[in-house]
Amino acid sequence: MNDSQVTNLPDHTLPQDILVHILSLLPAKSIGRFRCVSKPWKSLLSHPHFIKTHLNRTKQLLGEDEASLIFVSNDSGLLYSTQLKYTHHMFDEITTFATKLCFDNHRFRSYHVFNMVSCDGLVLLNDEENKFLLINPTTREFKELPTSPYALDRHLSNTISGLGYDSVNDDYKVVTSEMFVNVYSVRNGTWERADSSPYDHDVGYRFSPGTFVNGCIHWLGVRLSDASSVIAALDLGEGKFGEVSIPSWVVGDREFAFNHLVELGGFLCWYPASLLATGNTTDVYMMKEYGVMDSWTKFTISHSEPISLRPLCLLGKKQLVLVENEGCIGEKLVMCNLSGGSSKDIAVHGIADDFSVGGSFMESLVSPHCTTEAVTEC
Repeated sequence: MNDSQVTNLPDHTLPQDILVHILSLLPAKSIGRFRCVSKPWKSLLSHPHFIKTHLNRTKQLLGEDEASLIFVSNDSGLLYSTQLKYTHHMFDEITTFATKLCFDNHRFRSYHVFNMVSCDGLVLLNDEENKFLLINPTTREFKELPTSPYALDRHLSNTISGLGYDSVNDDYKVVTSEMFVNVYSVRNGTWERADSSPYDHDVGYRFSPGTFVNGCIHWLGVRLSDASSVIAALDLGEGKFGEVSIPSWVVGDREFAFNHLVELGGFLCWYPASLLATGNTTDVYMMKEYGVMDSWTKFTISHSEPISLRPLCLLGKKQLVLVENEGCIGEKLVMCNLSGGSSKDIAVHGIADDFSVGGSFMESLVSPHCTTEAVTEC
């Protein structure tokens, strides 16, 4: 059943459960049009139950194949997005077209989008005034988070952020780590201070955002009690800290510090992120079974020059989308075939000037307000 056939259905022709089942199979962007069919449809398709059903079906049926990317214009400070499934393959290059995203007068810079994090279609990032924004690039909704009453002076501290879903309380949570760890409940709109972290999260030459996997937000850290290098994990449901086993190949603090964590295909991954990296291959390690040290598995990315890589997302099991940074040459968006070792550059059209690549997100209907009705223009 295509979009036009569904739109022409009168409200009374299908039982509600069948209608929900059919519409939950459609892309998130299509749902906005169907909310305009009638008031009953708008009420049905804006209900939290439908939004959650649509999210779960998207994860089950489409998964990482539906990944989208966010960019920022280095001139205007505006955000753009593109869906990777709409790329066009031409010989050695892939082309895609970006769409402008407007969030009132908020503007962004490259160092803000580098540290963006996403969960279930929601994206957390800072604007140029260093305000936290929680946005849904698909529905164009956004929420400016209130300043935490526990926050330190932003000029005197470094804030490491994270975003994840608390399945115990059915809530999305924003986590910031400075001297203390603060947690923002999206549903309640309130900040709370978590139990004191037993770790120093300020590890490495660049402060990386937390990585959400398996209900926990993860950071590279140092255990305060004995200065050991660890992967710290904050369980959002329990609000408690734990640790994830470090890959056995880590041999020293220097090697540990010059790495980053990332979520790829639902798995926790570890990759080198230093411009000091040399050689023509980069090893990425993936934890295939969460919490099991022996399940760390290596895959290798080949490249022609010594570069630093920033993995963004997996498409299926074989295609990895990443950013290559060649120093003075700048960034390049690339799609790699992990089985064959081949790669293609991705050319992005629709952005008039120079841009920087942020990160990936999935398209969903989840509201950054966690309200019963999403804001969608007809």
